[in-house]
Amino acid sequence: MHTDYKDINDPYELVFHLLSISFLYGDFAIPFHLMNTSSQAYLSIKKGDIAALHKYAHRNWIKMGILSDEKQQELEQIYQMILDKYSDQIRVELSPLPESFLNELGERALKFGHYRDAHSAFKSIKSLDKKVNESVGQAIQILKTPSLINADNEQAIEKNITQVVDYVYQACKIKNPFGNLFQKLGPGLHYEDADSLRKYSKYVELTLLKELLEFAIQFLIDDRAISDKVINSLASSKLRRMFLKHLAIRFSGGQERYNEFIENYKKAVEKLKNAETETDFFEVQKILLGRGTADNRYFQFLKDLSLEHPVSALVVSTQTTPNGEYFIGPLILKSGASLLEFLEIS
Repeated sequence: MHTDYKDINDPYELVFHLLSISFLYGDFAIPFHLMNTSSQAYLSIKKGDIAALHKYAHRNWIKMGILSDEKQQELEQIYQMILDKYSDQIRVELSPLPESFLNELGERALKFGHYRDAHSAFKSIKSLDKKVNESVGQAIQILKTPSLINADNEQAIEKNITQVVDYVYQACKIKNPFGNLFQKLGPGLHYEDADSLRKYSKYVELTLLKELLEFAIQFLIDDRAISDKVINSLASSKLRRMFLKHLAIRFSGGQERYNEFIENYKKAVEKLKNAETETDFFEVQKILLGRGTADNRYFQFLKDLSLEHPVSALVVSTQTTPNGEYFIGPLILKSGASLLEFLEIS
């Protein structure tokens, strides 16, 4: 395998090198350009214009010298795999690229968490729905396992639920990599979707655990077709609660960041219960977020909270200070407990 694209004078040989780089990183950009029959890259190959193709390669090449020995070896293996399995087919027909190659690329992108690339790769071979259904199916299969439903070992249950969350998260992200825009969904729930907010507020007022958990799961998944299948497979409130907790952790970016949110939320609850002055009440939303915002307005606090910790949008509300000014604070139930405490997802 060549380390410098300028040493390659056969257009298709350069294609194999570029595809190797693409595959190494699970990136769909190069295959997209090569399959686009109107693109400069595609036309350069078809015309045998190596100079033009060199310009394209210049923008997409990597410095081989910065790769670790392990990565260099992996790249060599990928290059050889492409030569052995796909070179003849690609020389005959560049667009579309071989289906099995695009499927392998999609799986590799998925492995790296490159959901947009995985989405594009699977969509290009019309297998996106199949892949989404496969991920959801794997999650449901675990949930319907008798050993999970009847298990007494909390640690074993939690391990299985974590795996379920991984499959569901994967399904959501490859189905719609541009979804789960919680910086819009959070404020949307509070200030735009009056029917949903009215429904949720009623659940909070009556402390309806099952309904609250299901509403929260639907909100985080943000895809009714997927959430309905998952919810219908969660056989108990215990499993719903555990699933919601781990889904919230995943959308917060991991356990450590989720723990920070939980700690801030608990501090904000105490601050709210003891608040007396206007400054005290405004301080509550700063404690919740862990910082101030550019303008320190309640709307921005909710937007930032929803983006950084999506589940937060479900356990806070817009409240008023004694002087009638708005701020974001933890939801406190009639019992005196916070909603987060009631849901037991901390």
